[in-house]
Amino acid sequence: MITINLLSPNQKKELKVKRVYVAVKELTVLILLFTLIIAILLLSSKYVLDNKMARLIERNILVIQQNAEVVSKINSLNAKINVIDKIQNNFKKWSDFLLALTNATPVNISYELIRIQFDSAALELRGTAKSRDDLIKLKNNLNNLKLIKDINLPLKDLLPKENNQFTITASINLSEVQ
Repeated sequence: MITINLLSPNQKKELKVKRVYVAVKELTVLILLFTLIIAILLLSSKYVLDNKMARLIERNILVIQQNAEVVSKINSLNAKINVIDKIQNNFKKWSDFLLALTNATPVNISYELIRIQFDSAALELRGTAKSRDDLIKLKNNLNNLKLIKDINLPLKDLLPKENNQFTITASINLSEVQ
């Protein structure tokens, strides 16, 4: 078969240019079509996600409202636990302190008052000693205790030889009290 080309060279050029234009036009239409499809998909997914987010926010608000009472109870319990923890951390075994004080007290001494002030770490002992020597022995024994410091026994309490009424003030070494 023989092909005869009846087109002139100018018409061939125009035909080639038209083909290129048609190809570019089709490519542009395809690109615009894909862009339009992607834009529609993105808008619809945005709409779906916005609706889901709104529902999640509503659910979260309901859950927060329902759990507000539980949260307040938990906060109340946490506050009580913190108070108990502070109390336990500041716990001092005063029975050991009183036992040491008792062991340091000579036999002929009786106490009328033992006052311990934790806040100021102060100790006051008031009582009667049968003799001055017993009172001096008490003061020396208290000086030897690591639990007590700054012992103050007024000189007027040492003047009588027998039945000495005394008031001793001292500071408690809280770091030694366990």
